[in-house]
Amino acid sequence: MKRLTGLLIASVFGLMLYAAPAHAQFSGLPNQAAWNQYLSNHPKTAAELRANPSLIYNAKWRSEHPHFEQWANNHQKDWEMMKSPAAWQNKYGAWDPKTNEWHDQDWWHKNNPEWAQQNHPDWWQNHKEWKEQHQEEVHEQHVEHAEQKAQHWEHKHHHDHDQDHDN
Repeated sequence: MKRLTGLLIASVFGLMLYAAPAHAQFSGLPNQAAWNQYLSNHPKTAAELRANPSLIYNAKWRSEHPHFEQWANNHQKDWEMMKSPAAWQNKYGAWDPKTNEWHDQDWWHKNNPEWAQQNHPDWWQNHKEWKEQHQEEVHEQHVEHAEQKAQHWEHKHHHDHDQDHDN
């Protein structure tokens, strides 16, 4: 019986350590005990969040974890607080597995806008200026392309004209 009790205590302690970084990431919640309980009941999710806490900001990840969505809907004050970025995050962002670094959403918009738009359409909804900026860039590219095309035709016209003149 002592062995079983020791094993049970060790298991509970292990689960607490296993989810500790996710606990620390989102501490000071109005119902912290409910968050801790959620992580204890979902060790796989706790491990994912330990490896990449910003996953909770990813709508695709949340849709793949309906139990998290249910928890967030049942603990709206906690979820609102979680959506407010931590002090080290000044804004929403995501973990970059290539560099093993966290970058805020502006970094992703500047350095990999296709990834940001595909994986975080909510960022684009929150930043109307990104859409406007993107439309301006596309317009500039079209204008530049039209100018290059015009220069090409002008050059070709002069070249053809010079050949006709030489004949």
